Amino acid sequence: MDSSRDTVVIGGSAGAFSVLKGLLGQLPADLGAAVFVTLHFTEGDRGHAAELLAAASALPPRVASEGQPIEAGTVTFAPPNRHLLLGEHHVHVRRGPRENGFRPAVDPMFRSAAVYRGTRSIAVVLSGLLDDGAVGLEAVARQGGLAIVQDPADADFPDMPLAAQSAVPGATLRATAEIAGEIARQVGRPVAAPTRAPDKMMMELKIAGLEGASMSTEDQLGTLSPYNCPDCNGVLWEVDDSPVTRFRCHTGHAYTIATLDDAQQSALERSLYDALRANRGRADLLRRMAERTDTQHLRERHETAARKCEEDAHLLERIILGDRAG
Repeated sequence: MDSSRDTVVIGGSAGAFSVLKGLLGQLPADLGAAVFVTLHFTEGDRGHAAELLAAASALPPRVASEGQPIEAGTVTFAPPNRHLLLGEHHVHVRRGPRENGFRPAVDPMFRSAAVYRGTRSIAVVLSGLLDDGAVGLEAVARQGGLAIVQDPADADFPDMPLAAQSAVPGATLRATAEIAGEIARQVGRPVAAPTRAPDKMMMELKIAGLEGASMSTEDQLGTLSPYNCPDCNGVLWEVDDSPVTRFRCHTGHAYTIATLDDAQQSALERSLYDALRANRGRADLLRRMAERTDTQHLRERHETAARKCEEDAHLLERIILGDRAG
């Protein structure tokens, strides 16, 4: 035993703000560990959530910056629109590809802790929708780190805790009020020295930092799938190194199977609205063409085509509304 637990990584999404606020206020000011937090930001958020959480922290707070040293007794927040990644002695802040639809995402931060801190890590998954954090938590546990999950029964949105528990069945479950105490008890405990992470785990960490992603890189991660990336429309590879089914494209976007389904559903809805708009616009254009021609044959042809576009638009409206009758 020649190391100790001195790194805490915490991730959450919907419903996690209030949990984090209480948790950070309960951690002792002399905590012998560096704490890192990734919270999903809404589009356009400029860091107000991190500012509010920083005000509640008993530890000196800061927003991560490139090259910032890792120091015990501090709490560091991922900035908006950047992944927070841990290195051996400092942090990286990178505008790498989105994972599970988010940047910052929890999985890249957890994966970096698994690679560079290993047994010294304590990873905590809080309330949230879908399953970001589950793959990263499994990576931390695989490298000998401690996995803590907010009790799903105590979470406003139990999806992320449930997914994390499924990925790491041996994770420690704690109610909201117990998480800070559990972290404080575990910090400083002696552990075996970290071991080298698997090549695939290190490769995925490099991808998150925009370091060396390529078609051949994804070939090494898994097998080609029949699916396309909802972000860039590139082909997706199925990654095969964890119990969670997941995918990556050649530009690095990553999805679990659940977040891929959610992203495809959103892409399908956008396509339906695009088709609805196009049919309405063409129907209007055809009506105007019919009004401006003196040729009866052309007028009838334009009006017939306009009615067909209107029928198609009506059908699309029913599909969007979920009405499949008839």
